[in-house]
Amino acid sequence: MVKRRKSKDMASTDYVISNFAGPYVKWGLLIASLIGVIFPLYWLALSAFKLDRDHRAYPPVFFPSEFTIDHFVEVFTKNQLLENLINSATISVVTTVITLLIGSMAAYAVQRGPLSRKTKDFFGLWFMVQKMYPAIATAIPVYLVMRSLRLIDSLAAMIIMNTSFNLPLVIWLMMGFFEQVPYELEESAMLDGSGFVHRFFNVILPITKPGLVASAILTFTATWNEFLFAVILSINKAKTLPVVIAGFITDRGLAWGPMAATSLVTLLPVVVLTLIVQKDFVKGMAMGAVKG
Repeated sequence: MVKRRKSKDMASTDYVISNFAGPYVKWGLLIASLIGVIFPLYWLALSAFKLDRDHRAYPPVFFPSEFTIDHFVEVFTKNQLLENLINSATISVVTTVITLLIGSMAAYAVQRGPLSRKTKDFFGLWFMVQKMYPAIATAIPVYLVMRSLRLIDSLAAMIIMNTSFNLPLVIWLMMGFFEQVPYELEESAMLDGSGFVHRFFNVILPITKPGLVASAILTFTATWNEFLFAVILSINKAKTLPVVIAGFITDRGLAWGPMAATSLVTLLPVVVLTLIVQKDFVKGMAMGAVKG
């Protein structure tokens, strides 16, 4: 028992780095990595509150003496940021709910259906391939279809596209979680007289909560940050936050303050949501990593 723990410790990254280059190098790498993660966030927050003259100052101003909230006032009043924020939130939430509902049921059907192991593996590979191909390859056909359906500049078009592009990943992830659910639980529920709907939603899904949370966070984040189809299919009514941020880059220059303020507003909801469900998200990703 002791030898096994020692062998595991010797194989850890911490052990290898400490013995290869010493503890000082290990802590140096850790601090450098921490700075690499925190500094961009610090610079973004700083830029959102800087005065315009500090954005153009050389050398760069890392510790301004004055701050302002004028950039936030500008983007919420002149640029209708609240309306764009509501668009992004509506599209992301609806897409996440629809994707989880359809994806979990599809994954359950594939995993529990009367299919051979090779067929299930083929479906899993196929869903991953669907997620990997470049979205830009479908830009023109998608635009033509949405124009024919008269859905250009509508929330429905954005929800449809984000659902279709996130669905393969959710199905693939949930297949792994349904594989780990003991079939005896379903048999017990069937003996108690539970129908499929009750059995699926009240017995199976609660067990796969970490997988649902991980899938929800990945879907919500991908939809929240989606830019390609948002810029193609939206004009004014369905414009989302990433499109608004790109609009600050013009031929007359960059509006650093408003762009940083909008970026900070865009970043905060995802960070807060991830922190709230952090435990279940990490657990879900870990279980998905060791599936099979």
